[in-house]
Amino acid sequence: MFTSRIWKSLAGDRHLMAWSVGFGLLFTGLGIIPPLLIRQMIHWLERPETAGNFMLLGLAIAVIYLLRGVARYLYGLMSHIAAYHTLHRLMNRVYRHLQTMSPGYLTRRHSGSLAARTIGDVEAIEDFIAHGIPETMLAIVIPATMSVVLFLLNWQLALIALLPLPVVAVFMYVVKTRTTNFWRTVRRRFADLSGHIQDHITGLPVIQSFTNEKEAAARIEAESAEYRDDIILANKWSLLPAGIIEVASGAGLVIIVCAGSWMADSSSVDVADLVVFLMYLGQIFLPFLRLANLQENLQKAAASAERVFELLDTAPLIIDAPDAAIPEKPQFDVTFDAVEFAYEAGQPVLDGVSFSIKEGEKIAVVGVTGAGKTTICHLLARFYDVDSGSITLGENDVRSLPLNYLRNNVALVSQDVFLFQDTIRENLLIGNPAANDKEIQSAALAANAEDFILSFPEGYDTLVGERGVRLSGGQKQRISIARALLKDAPVLVLDEATSAIDSETESLICEAIERVTEGRTVLIVAHRLSTIMAADRIVVIEHGQVVQTGTYETLAAADGPFSQLCRIPEDLPL
Repeated sequence: MFTSRIWKSLAGDRHLMAWSVGFGLLFTGLGIIPPLLIRQMIHWLERPETAGNFMLLGLAIAVIYLLRGVARYLYGLMSHIAAYHTLHRLMNRVYRHLQTMSPGYLTRRHSGSLAARTIGDVEAIEDFIAHGIPETMLAIVIPATMSVVLFLLNWQLALIALLPLPVVAVFMYVVKTRTTNFWRTVRRRFADLSGHIQDHITGLPVIQSFTNEKEAAARIEAESAEYRDDIILANKWSLLPAGIIEVASGAGLVIIVCAGSWMADSSSVDVADLVVFLMYLGQIFLPFLRLANLQENLQKAAASAERVFELLDTAPLIIDAPDAAIPEKPQFDVTFDAVEFAYEAGQPVLDGVSFSIKEGEKIAVVGVTGAGKTTICHLLARFYDVDSGSITLGENDVRSLPLNYLRNNVALVSQDVFLFQDTIRENLLIGNPAANDKEIQSAALAANAEDFILSFPEGYDTLVGERGVRLSGGQKQRISIARALLKDAPVLVLDEATSAIDSETESLICEAIERVTEGRTVLIVAHRLSTIMAADRIVVIEHGQVVQTGTYETLAAADGPFSQLCRIPEDLPL
């Protein structure tokens, strides 16, 4: 199954594989000739008058081995070029496919495991293309061709000499079938181990702060031991064919020596033919031996290919509807109408949520932790689809809009700001890759970020470190606001944009929010009163339901859930 998929992945480079196989066949064909020339030399030795032809014979053998060297080089080169081209295409295909997957798919899978599939598993397939395909072809062609020659020379001796060959072929097939499952387990174990090591490296400060080094190391050690045991078991089977082939090759030679000497005594075989048999038999088993030595890599590649194609076969849940179209007259008011949603069946997060945001209006959504506030933000950006009800942008259900159109018009600033391990400039350009320096600086200035950016010696070219580790929480948040502003989307979603920061930084961010939200349709999720007071209306969520809607003054004066939250002077307990 996976071999046909790999063959399809070779589209565009199959001519290179054809050239590789062609040069491999040339290499094989040239290898058949020297033993036949030596056979002729033995015949000439019986006739002294032909001794002068030996120089010509030696020259012919020299030319043949020179051509064999060139053919061997080109056969390997072509297969590797095809393999690396395919590796490039597959890696990009897997990455692009992952980009189409919803956050729901990604959160249920370990990022380290997905990285292993994107890089490690795809790279392992290179071995199969570069070595598996041509070596398998030669393992069929070389024995078949040499066997034909041997049968033409002496079919009785050939029949006896080649007895081990079908046994070796059947044995390799049986072992390959058995080891495939072992290597599938090994690749899965490796992906899990890689993911956990990545987790522990990223979370090392947490491990160190809780003096949890021994426990963390013990867990990695235990998983590594399981990986070690699995890969040793897989190798015990993968390396078995090499030993069997060596024995079979030796058995074939023993048969030739014993049977050949008896037949030579009875004059039923020519001595020169016997030499050809001995030389050919040493080469007939070589392709099987090379395949046997490649078993570990080929089985690893087979298991990796299954994992890669399993990922590629996983259809994204969030896709454009067949009739998705950009509205002729775009409008940017937002309406949630009886929205119900659950991440897991039977555990509803939103239960009949209804509210609207007029174009240019600023709405704040508040509620305790787990009420469904962030889910509302994610549903608007269509990271997930509602179970029932609808969300409309303008007069159009978001599910009827092209994803690119929807997300281009909705800018999301989340509480957990993610910055890439790159410069501040490159992180800002994610909002608008075509932005020029003036636009970048204007966005940073509007987000109250330019002062701290310019305080760094390298300014906008400052590397932020992994996940922005070199910046404070408030600095990262302001970068994310500038990034959203640079996107210039008419709908702005701020999900806890002022959480976990000091009051001075909060003041700067609130000032930036006030500036960047002007004229936009804005949905604010917040837990600080200072952030939501400027909202035109406030929507209060409890247990996935809208329980209050109104202005800050109206809700604060009423006896209800919001007024209870307001009794805490600094922060809403959300």
